[in-house]
Amino acid sequence: MSQVIANQEARVVTKKFSRFDTKALVGAVFLGVVFVLVQQIAHRIDAVVNPASVIIGGITWATFTGLVVLLFRQPAGVITGEVQAFIAVATGLSPLALFFIPANGLGSLAYSLVSWKLSMDKWSHHLLAQTVTNIVGNICVAIGLHVILKLPIAIILVSFSITTIAGIIGGTILTKIIYDNVVKSGVLN
Repeated sequence: MSQVIANQEARVVTKKFSRFDTKALVGAVFLGVVFVLVQQIAHRIDAVVNPASVIIGGITWATFTGLVVLLFRQPAGVITGEVQAFIAVATGLSPLALFFIPANGLGSLAYSLVSWKLSMDKWSHHLLAQTVTNIVGNICVAIGLHVILKLPIAIILVSFSITTIAGIIGGTILTKIIYDNVVKSGVLN
């Protein structure tokens, strides 16, 4: 019974937009470092599979963006995203890395706005949050494809569509499953 009450209390936290406690801020930095490692690997896999569409990187980006917002709220979401973005710029992860800065920040804020208004208990809530987040984040990257790589609009739209759809589907599934299991475990209580 106490586990059920603890899980319900953990879910109530998702109704807040921000958290400034030490656990949230330290958790954000820790997840930022993990996010960096995952993205470094994911982008290299994507470079081998299909450099024009960042499918694995998009799914992992969407998943981490959703998880950090659900677990730690804001400013933790922005902190985690920007740690990853700045290290991506510093390490030359991608020619588009400079555009990860607005993509990560705005994507995190987009997820926060949706999760602040919805209970995030249903698959449809996660799907909506990931849809908004992926569209916002991938618009930033699409601008980078145009500005940095000078790609034609038709190719940018195909890349945007593939990456966005993959991020929405993969991000929704992984975020919901992982988040529900973290809450159920009580590890954050």
